[in-house]
Amino acid sequence: MNANPWALAKDRALRRLLLSLDERAGEHCDIDPADGSDPRIVTLRHPELSRLRAHVYLHGQRPGTYGVFYEFPHPVPGMLETEENLPLPAALDSLALHFDT
Repeated sequence: MNANPWALAKDRALRRLLLSLDERAGEHCDIDPADGSDPRIVTLRHPELSRLRAHVYLHGQRPGTYGVFYEFPHPVPGMLETEENLPLPAALDSLALHFDT
């Protein structure tokens, strides 16, 4: 991953997810340089395929869970675009699969 998760101005829950994701899939995803300043959302991208992205958010989620919106370089019929209220292990599994690790 291209950044230290603990140094980011993000919600603690997102920093925890990023730290766990870095251990598992850090070489396959980076924090998008145009991430923005919302502390409850983080945008991740594949280091070589900049249009393969995922937005992880806490807005509207039950406490302790994550929402993920996926972006693909090309339309992929039948693929999930959004998942809601994922516990940390499920969010990590889903993101690792999205970034193909």
